[in-house]
Amino acid sequence: MDFKIVNNILLDNTEKSRLSRGKIYYEDGYVEEVRYSNEGKVLTIDGHVASEFQNRIYNSSIVIDLENKRVITGMCDCQDCMSRSTTEHLSICKHIVAITLYVINLLKSDVISSLKQTTFTVKNKSKIKRDKNYINKDLLNYFKSNPKEQINLYIKLEFIGANSISADFKIGIDKMYVLKNLRDFAYARLNSNDLVYGVDFIYNPLNNYFCEDDEKVVDMIEEYGMGLSYIAPQRELRYMTVKGPNIRRLMESLQYRNFEFKFGKLYYNPKIIKGELPISVNLELDDNEVILKSNGQLPTPISQKGDVVFYKGDIYLLSGENGIYYNKIYKILDEFKEISFNRDEVSEVLTNIIPKLENICSEVILDEQIKKNISNNLIVKYYFDLEDSKVTCKVEFEYEGQEEGKFIIKDIDKEQQAIYRLYTNYFEEDKNRYVFKGNDVQLYDFLSNEINRLKNIGEVYYSDKLKEKKIYNSTNIRIGLGEEVNHYLDFNFEIEGVDENEYKKIIDAFKVNKRFYKLGNGSFINLEEEKTKEVFKLMESLGFTSSMKEMKIHSSKALFINDLFTEEKLPYISGIENTKEIVERFKYISSLKIDIPNNLNATLRDYQVDALNWFETLDYCGFGGILADEMGLGKTIQTITFLLKKENKKTLIITPTSLIHNWKNEFEKFAPSIKVGIAHGLKKERDMVIKNIKEFDIILTTYGSIRNDLEKYEEINFDYCIIDEAQNIKNPTALSTDAVKAIKSKNKFALTGTPIENNLLELWSIFDFIMPGYLYNLTKFNAVFIRDESHIEHLKRMIKPFILRRTKKQVIKELPDKIERQFLIELSKEQRKIYGVYVEDIQKKLKEKKAIKDKITVFAYLTKLRQLCLDPSIIVDDYKGKSAKIEACLEIIKEYGEENNKILVFSQFTSVLKNIGKKLSRNKIEYYYLDGQTKAIDRIKLVDEFNEGNEKKVFLISLKTGGTGLNLTSANTVIHFDPWWNPSVEDQASDRAHRYGQKNVVEVIKLIAKGTIEEKIVKLQESKKELIDDIINGNLSDGGVLKSLTDEEILNLFK
Repeated sequence: MDFKIVNNILLDNTEKSRLSRGKIYYEDGYVEEVRYSNEGKVLTIDGHVASEFQNRIYNSSIVIDLENKRVITGMCDCQDCMSRSTTEHLSICKHIVAITLYVINLLKSDVISSLKQTTFTVKNKSKIKRDKNYINKDLLNYFKSNPKEQINLYIKLEFIGANSISADFKIGIDKMYVLKNLRDFAYARLNSNDLVYGVDFIYNPLNNYFCEDDEKVVDMIEEYGMGLSYIAPQRELRYMTVKGPNIRRLMESLQYRNFEFKFGKLYYNPKIIKGELPISVNLELDDNEVILKSNGQLPTPISQKGDVVFYKGDIYLLSGENGIYYNKIYKILDEFKEISFNRDEVSEVLTNIIPKLENICSEVILDEQIKKNISNNLIVKYYFDLEDSKVTCKVEFEYEGQEEGKFIIKDIDKEQQAIYRLYTNYFEEDKNRYVFKGNDVQLYDFLSNEINRLKNIGEVYYSDKLKEKKIYNSTNIRIGLGEEVNHYLDFNFEIEGVDENEYKKIIDAFKVNKRFYKLGNGSFINLEEEKTKEVFKLMESLGFTSSMKEMKIHSSKALFINDLFTEEKLPYISGIENTKEIVERFKYISSLKIDIPNNLNATLRDYQVDALNWFETLDYCGFGGILADEMGLGKTIQTITFLLKKENKKTLIITPTSLIHNWKNEFEKFAPSIKVGIAHGLKKERDMVIKNIKEFDIILTTYGSIRNDLEKYEEINFDYCIIDEAQNIKNPTALSTDAVKAIKSKNKFALTGTPIENNLLELWSIFDFIMPGYLYNLTKFNAVFIRDESHIEHLKRMIKPFILRRTKKQVIKELPDKIERQFLIELSKEQRKIYGVYVEDIQKKLKEKKAIKDKITVFAYLTKLRQLCLDPSIIVDDYKGKSAKIEACLEIIKEYGEENNKILVFSQFTSVLKNIGKKLSRNKIEYYYLDGQTKAIDRIKLVDEFNEGNEKKVFLISLKTGGTGLNLTSANTVIHFDPWWNPSVEDQASDRAHRYGQKNVVEVIKLIAKGTIEEKIVKLQESKKELIDDIINGNLSDGGVLKSLTDEEILNLFK
């Protein structure tokens, strides 16, 4: 291209002043970007030019006809061009000159020709640097908040045919101005430029705004204007042509405003109405045909889809689907005035056309003869069959009156729903029927549930073949109980119609939580039905395994089975009457009034009499039991009373060493007529008692002694064996546990306030002593009740008759109150400093993963921190500081001592107890002291002296040694110097005072070091608090304290 041609055209069409100014703009680098296009002998140049003060950018363009050597148009959004008449399209400003000179220079340097492109964009890399101060000032003005003024918008529309509308606009405030150039308006809004319409009105989008409804229309104007080219005809620049979906969009924007609309030769101010058309259509019956026609003029669709309709001066908006249907009807009726259908097409018309017209028109009138002969009652029929092991279905749609020649209106929605339900159940169409293509799980779901739900849609029929593919459930299961023979009942199990060889697989499937089991014949066993689950859970709880077909169960489980049958109403158990004799016998004995022995030197409370009845009932039925009363309710005297009634019976009582003399004293006190021998102490003394066993009614021994003397007991058959503090046999694998369980006795009982301290295996171990085999062997118990928590409810029912537990809350009317308080103690300055150093050091060590996994090491760290809270001097050499807790304890002892209270102080650390003793001595406070070194015989003496005397009112006791077996009811204040993980241990210690025989309110004070490990221990205690109560009433759970903590929880203890 010859640059001279372009240069000459520019010179011929530009005023000299603008030419010279444009040359300066070009040379000074005001041109920022140029877009060049040369196609079909037409050169188009667009560009961005900075203003003289660089405070804004102008959009400029020029179109040149190279063949005829003339300027087609020149446009710019600068004030110079905008203020001229829009007819002066040949006006060329300085900005247009600058971009043209820029391209001429590129042509002159052959840059364009070397690119071999007809279109490209160039950015000026040598732009001038704008004046920073001016730019900043302009930026501040741009963002300055000025009051905006609302602009009014006038709209005039005209339907111009071919589903098109022409729109003309005016804007202004008081005076309205025609939008002559929609492209300029769009770019002014885009660039936030001024647009001059007259001396009194300059539009700027930063200073002016349209109302919300008008803004929707303005958005359309903007979109239209942006799409116009620089060389668009003047009519296109002024009038917006609206087509396609934009017609509806425009009408929805105008729904709540006034506008002018020209249709034909008339002008209207229409309302925009959404909804049906206010017209009427008729369907008439005429001999062998029906005729559809309208009553009056039809509305005219003005959009291509027919969803915008003009009728009697208003515009109606139909839904897209209704618009399409109306458009089709309109075109035919507009041409032919009516539509005729054959008589045999009436049903199709009524089914498909009339319902759609009813959504479009305000009134659809049916001929009376048509109305009388309409039927729309659909009956869906499913016919299921089994073909080559595949489930198939044929579907039939029947309408009432179909055979009588009535006009049928088909229920298309229901027909489609009927078929859709088959597809959702994995059926696929195959020829003239539907075939099930799913897997076994989906087939089970369909046959067990979904096939019945189809009855909500229609009638369901099964072939005889399909009926053989059954879903078995609890109604097909039977459990039979035989008569009691030698304390055992026969137990058998069957599933009607199922081969016994499949029982094992069925039970195994249930154990791994399968939803169903597929039988060899293709039928299914429903394993998720609640009643079915109950059956298999009951069988597991009774010890039934998948390898069994029948078994014998001990009569002791009759209580459990009968209780379950009574509560749950289990229909699948037959022979339940065989358990009733056992249950009635149990109830009868428990209802009898038991005489209290005259030679008992005590008056029993009501709940203690109930315990005697419980003992007698279990004993009569040959069952053992666990007396699990809370500490302090008198388990010892209740047991002594029971044994006092058993004349000429031999009883072995096994106790902790610390309690053996306490038992001896209790017998002497309450039942002196009973002859008691103590098989404890030196070997020769133990041997003598065992050798002369006939001289005694009761033999008292200890857990340690029984292990050593087990051989001597092998030939002795006791009437009763009773263990006290039965948690001593909680470890089922310990040698002492084996020794206790090896004792031969007709009946056995266990006494404990804590039958579960940490886990369910402890409960099993005690039951394995009182009723061996009742809770099966250890492996089976673990599998059934520990690994599968769903059996816990059965376990609770099974143990319920054989555990008697009362809490102080339950018998509160018969006992004085116990008040518990916590005192938070702030560590002394010296204590806090040492405690912090130890915590920091331990945290560093525990960051090593191996360290935190070593629970022994962790426990050692915890113990050190606890000792620091009590008295740092017991582990830190040369510690000269104070112990805040000992000081606080001393103050409490002084205060309570002045009111003549007797005080028990418990601690787990004997070194701390001794330091407390030294502090008391320095303050001339006398006290008793008891720890593990105190001989058993001396313990009784110390207890008696404390209870009977008044000189020494403080008793310092080691928690481990004196936490059980002592009766210290003369005390009414208990101080726990340090907290322990298991709250039941603390409660046992507190119950040395708050127990049977106490006449005063007992106050329990717990001293807690603030902000230390002790506060965290107290929080952990809450999780242990409910464990013992859960034996009877709660949810039995498994787990210990420290052993059950996660690594994160352990680390939190040291923060």
